[in-house]
Amino acid sequence: MKHLLLILTLIAVVSGCKKTEPDFEAIDLGYDYFPTKNGWFVDYEVDSISHNITVDTTHFFLREKMTEDFIDEEGQVAWTLERYKKSQLQDTFVLTDVWVQKRTTTSAEKIEENQRFIKLVFPVEENDTWNGNAYNAMDPWNYRYTNVGDPYEIDFFDFQNTLTVSQRNNINLVDQEVAYEVYADGIGLIYKSLKDLEYQNFEVTGVEIEMKAIGYGTLE
Repeated sequence: MKHLLLILTLIAVVSGCKKTEPDFEAIDLGYDYFPTKNGWFVDYEVDSISHNITVDTTHFFLREKMTEDFIDEEGQVAWTLERYKKSQLQDTFVLTDVWVQKRTTTSAEKIEENQRFIKLVFPVEENDTWNGNAYNAMDPWNYRYTNVGDPYEIDFFDFQNTLTVSQRNNINLVDQEVAYEVYADGIGLIYKSLKDLEYQNFEVTGVEIEMKAIGYGTLE
């Protein structure tokens, strides 16, 4: 009986001293806000207003689709992002250009018209800031996370887990630069708003763009 009690005591001591491994899988760094999967697409309804001598308004539909992964010049996995447009909802999408995007352990980046932007940084944390233009020659824009984990509604869509990236908020007597993007968990970019206007001699120049997601999924 004494031997049995000794054995049970040793088992309890050994069990109590066993190291507890951290549950790394439970740590959510926010990668799913920027999905990386071949064939994944998001469709948008887009309104674009160009202010110049005249005011030109354009309404169209846009599809962004990841088609294949490759190793970029930095030795990292990147994805080609095919962009299709059509004027009417019933029309057929037509390929217009190809961008590139990638997600590393610390950031999500997008190359748009040969300009590279840092769209997100990881881990995702409320009020974190970074220079979205750190990899291009444009003036610094200090991006900031807001509303992390909040729901967001777009027409008939109700996204339960989103974040907003405030990219620019500069308003004065001659400029109005206001830009932000909204990303949904497991989907990616679902909304974009950009106003880049300049006021001189009672005239307005610049652009306004609004993009909102109207569909998403996987295509082979």
